[in-house]
Amino acid sequence: MSLLTTSAASIHQLGAAAALAGSPQLPRPSTTGPAEAKGLWSRYDVAANTMLAGGWLIEQHTLRTQRHLDQATDDAVRLKDLAVIGSALTNIATIAAGRLVKREFPQGLPLDAEGNLTSDASRRGKRYYRCLTVMKMLNRAFAAGAIGLTPRVNFTILRSYRPGTIFRLFT
Repeated sequence: MSLLTTSAASIHQLGAAAALAGSPQLPRPSTTGPAEAKGLWSRYDVAANTMLAGGWLIEQHTLRTQRHLDQATDDAVRLKDLAVIGSALTNIATIAAGRLVKREFPQGLPLDAEGNLTSDASRRGKRYYRCLTVMKMLNRAFAAGAIGLTPRVNFTILRSYRPGTIFRLFT
């Protein structure tokens, strides 16, 4: 692999780990601003998911252009593609929902100190909050899937490159 592909693979794994871990900031009460700034979805999450998807696109392009990879490797890459696409789509959906929340709730969703919705929230606010929390959980699940599928992709690549004795020792 080239230096670009190796760097992209490292960026992808760092982004996946950061996306799985989530933002280190705790949500703040609604007096501080809109919902995006309160920890429901932050710039940290956007950057982590962008690193996850961008790094994988470069790594995946390199893998797809290799003509001597077998069907098992293609299947493993395709499965990881689904996890990365799911992560990217939930990231975009959460950004869009955050924009809608900003438009409808200029002061932000009414959250308590722990980041939970207060009991006096409107039905629409509850719906947005539920959407944001479900998308956040789905995003974490897709990021975990991308991390979990990495060994499968790597071992199928190893087997595809060198189906000899050394590989058989590790499988």
